[in-house]
Amino acid sequence: PKPNMAAAASATVPPPPPPPPSGQALHLISALSNPEPAAVHVQALRARDEALSASAASYNELCRQLAYCLAGCDPTSQLLLWQRIPAAELESWRQQDPHTVARLQQDGNLLVPFGQMAGLVLKNALVRPPLRPDGQSYMALEGPPAEMIKETLLYTLGAQSLALRAVASSVIAVTAVSPPPHVQPALHLRQWPELVPTLLESLQSAHLDGSPRQQGALATIQKMMEDGPTQFDAEALDHLVPCLLRLLSPAAHESAQLPALQILATCVALKSLPGALILHFSSYLSALSALAPSPSVAVRTWVAKSLVSLLHYRTEYLQDHLESVARFLLDCTAQTQSVELALEGTEFWLTFGTSLDEAVVTPPMMDTIRALLPQLVPYLLRNMVYQDDQRQEILARNEMDRQEDQNNNNNSNDAMKPVFHRSRAAQQSQQQPSNNGGGGANTTNSNIDTDDDDDDDDDGDGYEQDDENGFDDDDDGNEWTLRKCSAASLDALANLYGGDDILPALLPELERGLASTDPWIQEASILALGAIAEGCADEMEQHMNQLHPYLLNNLNAATVQNNTPNTALPQVSCIAAWTLGRYAPWAVEEVQTGRQGHLLAQVTEVFLRTLSSQNRRVQVASCSAFGHVVDAAGDLMAPYLENVFQALAPALSAYHGRSLVLLLQLFGNIADCCGPAIAEEMLPVIYMPPILQLWNKLATENPEHRTLLPLMESVASIAMTSGMSFQPYALECFDNAMAIIEAVQLVLTTSGETIENEEDADPIVCAADLLDGLVEGTTNNFPSLLASSQRYGQHFFSVVHSLCKHEISGVRMSGLALVGDLAKNCPSLLEPALPQILQVCVQNMDPIQPTVCTNAVWATGEICVRCQGNPKLLEPFAPTLMQNLVAILMGNGVGSGGRGSDIPGLAENAAATVGRLGKLDPNFVANDLSRFLMGWCDGLAKINDPTEKHDGFQGFIKVLYANPRSIQHATVNAADAVASILFAIITWHLPENILDRSSALLSGEYSFHPFPSSEYELGASIKGMIRDMKSFVGEDVWHSVVKGLPVNVRRLLREHYEI
Repeated sequence: PKPNMAAAASATVPPPPPPPPSGQALHLISALSNPEPAAVHVQALRARDEALSASAASYNELCRQLAYCLAGCDPTSQLLLWQRIPAAELESWRQQDPHTVARLQQDGNLLVPFGQMAGLVLKNALVRPPLRPDGQSYMALEGPPAEMIKETLLYTLGAQSLALRAVASSVIAVTAVSPPPHVQPALHLRQWPELVPTLLESLQSAHLDGSPRQQGALATIQKMMEDGPTQFDAEALDHLVPCLLRLLSPAAHESAQLPALQILATCVALKSLPGALILHFSSYLSALSALAPSPSVAVRTWVAKSLVSLLHYRTEYLQDHLESVARFLLDCTAQTQSVELALEGTEFWLTFGTSLDEAVVTPPMMDTIRALLPQLVPYLLRNMVYQDDQRQEILARNEMDRQEDQNNNNNSNDAMKPVFHRSRAAQQSQQQPSNNGGGGANTTNSNIDTDDDDDDDDDGDGYEQDDENGFDDDDDGNEWTLRKCSAASLDALANLYGGDDILPALLPELERGLASTDPWIQEASILALGAIAEGCADEMEQHMNQLHPYLLNNLNAATVQNNTPNTALPQVSCIAAWTLGRYAPWAVEEVQTGRQGHLLAQVTEVFLRTLSSQNRRVQVASCSAFGHVVDAAGDLMAPYLENVFQALAPALSAYHGRSLVLLLQLFGNIADCCGPAIAEEMLPVIYMPPILQLWNKLATENPEHRTLLPLMESVASIAMTSGMSFQPYALECFDNAMAIIEAVQLVLTTSGETIENEEDADPIVCAADLLDGLVEGTTNNFPSLLASSQRYGQHFFSVVHSLCKHEISGVRMSGLALVGDLAKNCPSLLEPALPQILQVCVQNMDPIQPTVCTNAVWATGEICVRCQGNPKLLEPFAPTLMQNLVAILMGNGVGSGGRGSDIPGLAENAAATVGRLGKLDPNFVANDLSRFLMGWCDGLAKINDPTEKHDGFQGFIKVLYANPRSIQHATVNAADAVASILFAIITWHLPENILDRSSALLSGEYSFHPFPSSEYELGASIKGMIRDMKSFVGEDVWHSVVKGLPVNVRRLLREHYEI
């Protein structure tokens, strides 16, 4: 039921004070408040728990007494408390705790924390109620006690004490909007119709002076809107909005303005804007404008927050007011004496540059912001300089780091997060486009806390996770600061407007900053230079011949010269490394064009020198930035690999903690980007022995050591890239990986508890991925490797089977990827275990676990390929496989509601696997073809991998000939089915770089490619199938199909297929 707004009439008079609490309740709170004596405190805890769990009556009574105590401890009620508490109750309390009673009577201020304790105990009792004695349900407020508690809480919202009001509003909010099943149904909005009217009545007071009751009501509404905005119905919000707009008057007290601003900002972010706010939106904007010059920094900050929220969620309402709004935010950005206000102002530019839909950003809006860039850009650059207090903290931390470095006391286990380089996912997305367009195992484990996203995206939004990508090291920790926001805003605006608009305002400031003798200004200027690297790349080319040596010199300053202690600010070298990484594509282009053929060698030399630095921050920044250089250079790094590995190998024993993690990431990155060159001649002898030595050392200390995770990921990439050159190290790596799985699985099993933290299984995931890398690297020689392992060779498949059945989805995902690659590279190994393997593949075809399902489908497809010529092997599983695959192709409720699934790679893998099943035996697929013909065509059209596309279409042709009537029954109109088949076929003719296939087909110049010459036989089969399909459906249907095709498609059919 909706809150009864008429109920406000009964709330025009403040409720009378509640009764005083009992002496027993007061004694309980005093004992809970005092940890000494310990015996009494423990006894009180036990008494509290017993009273709450003994019976429903006992639970309700104690909650009521706690509420009375909360209300009675307010300064306005204290006299009443001492006067109204019965003498016998007071005497009972005094006898049990005379010291506390005497102190409270002497100093009334002590009653406030006493009441806070009562309120917190009440909140815990309501939010985490004990089970009833029957164990079937939880305790809940009922009947008269519930009503009394409601009245008492509402009364306490008007308390003089802010602390007590805060507790009461918190109790109300957390129970009133708790999601189903509600923790306290009697206190939920649906069963408390007086709540919202009473709160609104407090806001409708003629006075705007921020009375305690008004503040209590606002605090409660604010918390309710934060915790459960959807719990309010439209009528309640429509009554609330006018009250809040009234409180935005400049005449209102700041204590009323601030929560009103916050609540309205929450309303703006709601999916459906309240009707009253739509109606009064001009009043809302006028109120924000009136508050913009407020003398209160807090109010101006929340005005800025509100405008940022409007820009993000309701851009259309700001289109006509953007100039005045932007000028206000520009002024906020300049207010560095108030960092929070400047940060909110800067958020506006970041939002404008990154978060807006192009459809709502009009050319006049773009012009408005463009006109402000000459003023804005210098502000952003100035705000990138560390504040004075930050400088002092950084200098102190630098000194601590220096002392630790000298003493070699770095701790390798300090708060280390698992970090994985981009190797597996990046390599497969580059070499196997099917990962996002059909085929390939998904090796990006969403259950592992990886840093892939940060490494991939640091050119765009990596400013928040600075320590992850080399930006700014970790001098700000994980705090989102004015400095980071300013850099990210400059980056975003540079990408949005380009160099022509950004550089005229920035370059003069940069020139002064880079030449400054103040290292903090210099550091901020280098940061700004890196921030514009992407958006202003073309325009900056003419300046890089001067700037690049400058950056190399600053990076080189981190190294020790002639055994002289380095006093340079390491932050300057760190940010120079980050910026060099951002400009790596320019340096590579200089080498490729021959303009500076030596430049890559020079950059590599400086980075290798800084990698020997003893400063942990320089190590981290250099590893991360050099990884970006390697990414950009690719196989151009091959001539320098010996020097690179000679420099990196000793660091494996010298680095610790985060530095070591990123160093291992760098090894994997080099393997991914440089390819087989890493295994030429004697190069593996340089780096593999120290890697294995580190592995054995760490695994001996602790098989769950977090540093083993990036180590195994790196070795997996090295093994996969090196091929047979990895053979000398393959057996030791295989045994080590199996040992990790065995040891960690033993720990998880013997604990006897359900695994709540999936990170506990991360070592198993990485070890399985390493085994997969060995399979891909050694290919058909993997059986020999398996046979040479005396310890684990015989148990390998039982381990693989257990991985595919593991309770952690990430482990299953990696296990299924391993199965697919085994089928692909050494299928003979799978034959003895094929029934069990197929069974677990079927069991894992559940789109609720997207990556697991994708890998299960892909692995099944690879098994189908290896069963060609022997369909009997798959015959027992074909019906169940088809049931799952059809459900995937048709969406089965997963996805956007249309035909097929929107899980990346899933529909493509399913289409390829169904094609491989059909190629093996058309009868496995043909009977139900009409059910999923359209979805199958959609999936086939998405496949990028040439082999999987070939197999998919070969199977499709066989199946369609086995059941041609499915065309007529697949949809109401047979022409739609024919068109779907044709569009799938036409994807063979699309250029590889076309992302939006639909637009490419429907419009533009004729750009279809000939059918691949390597697929001549398949092309001939498709041509024959189209002719036969035309004959089968008849001229009328065919004419209907052709009439609806774009001109380009008709031309393709006419010229290539002679139809």
